[in-house]
Amino acid sequence: PQKQQPAAVDASASASIKGSRDDTMFASSKDSKIAVIYFSNPERDDQKSVEGSTEYLADLIHKQTGADVYRIEPKKAYPVNHQALVAEAKAEGLSGARPELKDTVGDLSQYDTIFLGYPIWWGDLPMPVYTFLEGHDLAGKKVILFSTHGGSGLAGTVETITHLENGADVVQNAYTISRDDVTEAAPSLSNWLKQLGY
Repeated sequence: PQKQQPAAVDASASASIKGSRDDTMFASSKDSKIAVIYFSNPERDDQKSVEGSTEYLADLIHKQTGADVYRIEPKKAYPVNHQALVAEAKAEGLSGARPELKDTVGDLSQYDTIFLGYPIWWGDLPMPVYTFLEGHDLAGKKVILFSTHGGSGLAGTVETITHLENGADVVQNAYTISRDDVTEAAPSLSNWLKQLGY
């Protein structure tokens, strides 16, 4: 798991996300055909609570595309202590766990395009992202991936998701950035979105 970036997400971001701490749904155009769906875990490190790096990227994508935003949220919260989170994520990965999720995403039938975001945990997708992918058929949709990492890059996750969602158009041009650089991600993320036509 990643150490998250302090002050990466402003307070307004959480109010626009279903599944965020106040669990309010983003009030966007009902005509939106684009959704941003992401998994991110807040942590407490050195007595300071910080928001997730992937959540920050999700908010940037929302602002540029006007997409609706949903957060993948497990029923059982992960530890906010970094070392405890690392240990739990490792154990889940080794066992192939599929944590139960809260129903924060719901019916995706109205969306043509899904931006899917996640941190890299132990060289793989976080297990809640597997739960989400195995529980949602994204066939016929364009799926665009973005991630944060601690040095591993995308770690083969584009191929993994392409295999799991073989009926979807998984765009191979995914965006990833080191957790150490995420607060400076806006220009490169914006350029990536422009390359994709947004």
